[in-house]
Amino acid sequence: MSSSPAAGSAPKNELESTWSWPARPFKNPSYPDRVHFPERPELEARLKACDEKVAAAGKKLALLTNHPKRAEYEKIHHQMRGARDQIAEAVYRMPRESGELYREDHEKLVIAEQAFTWLAARWESVAH
Repeated sequence: MSSSPAAGSAPKNELESTWSWPARPFKNPSYPDRVHFPERPELEARLKACDEKVAAAGKKLALLTNHPKRAEYEKIHHQMRGARDQIAEAVYRMPRESGELYREDHEKLVIAEQAFTWLAARWESVAH
């Protein structure tokens, strides 16, 4: 028997020096980092502004019990709530997504905000 290591095998000390624990051992290395968490407060502030506008429109709608254009007000109010819900979904998802999914949610947010802005302007034009 020879005391030299077998051909093709590395000494134990060499193997130990080349292997190391991953920086984050409990993270799946194939899943991308979520780097958009810092955007969350700004997104929530945008959602809160929408909530305030919907609440103000709801209060005004409650005062218009027998108004001749109440049906039009109700329609716009429900459309505003729908646009607000789309914004809320994007605000919830965006900080948790990465890559293409983030870009897709960002596009949905932009479209929902444009719709909400248009509906808010429509509400103001009908209300005045």
